[in-house]
Amino acid sequence: MVTDRLKAIVPYAALLAGAAFLYHEAGRFAYAAKPGELGPDVWPKAILLLLIAVCAYEIGRRMLFVRRAPKCVAATETLAADAAEPVAAPPSAGDAARHPYRLLAGIALTVLYVLALDVLGFFLATALYLALFMVVGRYRRAGVIVATSVVGSLAFVFVFMKVVYVSLPLGTGPFQAVSLWILSLLGIH
Repeated sequence: MVTDRLKAIVPYAALLAGAAFLYHEAGRFAYAAKPGELGPDVWPKAILLLLIAVCAYEIGRRMLFVRRAPKCVAATETLAADAAEPVAAPPSAGDAARHPYRLLAGIALTVLYVLALDVLGFFLATALYLALFMVVGRYRRAGVIVATSVVGSLAFVFVFMKVVYVSLPLGTGPFQAVSLWILSLLGIH
């Protein structure tokens, strides 16, 4: 029983050790600190701290709590429960195989998205990509598609430019003007 518990924590212990090493290494980034701005070490360290916390939690959970074998249920009880409550069958892999054009359309949309980023800018290209991806996925409520793609794109712009400090493509010509207008609305300079 103890060996089973030890075997269960080995992957988490290895991840924890690796994350601790990488956290130490992230503290050694050479950069010129600017007052009021986050350094390049902040996000890797934050992610590594989360990984360390999850690994520590899983190690503790697997060491402290015993897994109990599932209770055996008589076949007649199972049949009675199944007959009383019908369950819809989950989608199978065969369903996806019958519609390969959706997969191909999704791949094509992703390639076009990457190509359009420099011309349309991040906001417009992302909003269009999200909307078209929902249409390819056979979602048909136009209001939800528009709202989700616009709000999702705005959220991505805000997080990447205001929180993570990643420079995003603004686009060219009139598309750049739209991007700059969006940035001013979000208070990003």
